[in-house]
Amino acid sequence: MKTVPLNGGTVPLRTSKNPVLGVFRHHCGEIATVHQPQGTKKAHLRYLICDKCKCDQSSGDEYQAKIRANMQPNIEALLAAEGELVSVKLTENTVTEIEPETNSDAVLDQNQLVEKLDEVTELVAVTEQPTTTPSNVVAEVVEQLAPEPKPQPINNTPQKAANDPIKPLKLVLSAIGGGVVGCLLALAR
Repeated sequence: MKTVPLNGGTVPLRTSKNPVLGVFRHHCGEIATVHQPQGTKKAHLRYLICDKCKCDQSSGDEYQAKIRANMQPNIEALLAAEGELVSVKLTENTVTEIEPETNSDAVLDQNQLVEKLDEVTELVAVTEQPTTTPSNVVAEVVEQLAPEPKPQPINNTPQKAANDPIKPLKLVLSAIGGGVVGCLLALAR
């Protein structure tokens, strides 16, 4: 994946006319760029461009809220945010494995308790340990976050379509003008 510098980090290179607002982990697992469409009807929506799935223009309210909540300004911030999520999940799993049994028949003597603790420790040691992100790095990333660009109205005057109804007055005047030009041409012969 080719990347370009943006927002104090890097983002995937895109050829879209719309600027990259940030990055988002797409449901396929790839890093997708987040864009805002131009125009007034869909200016409140976001769409994704993914290397694997191409353009994702899903407009459901829940999906749009998920994009806005999980969008990061660059790849580095996204990976840092995902690292925090992984550490939380591993911590929760570890806590559930260490909880004691509540069955009254499950009374362990000290040797059995040590063996059980060794088993749990081995399980925790085998799983990938998360790296913690220093709080100053998170603060720096938050400072680098640019405010979301506000949609700007486009001041284009709408052009009339070719199939607009013709007004009767214009029709009459055009017929009279055509008749006069026709008479003049006939007299000129």
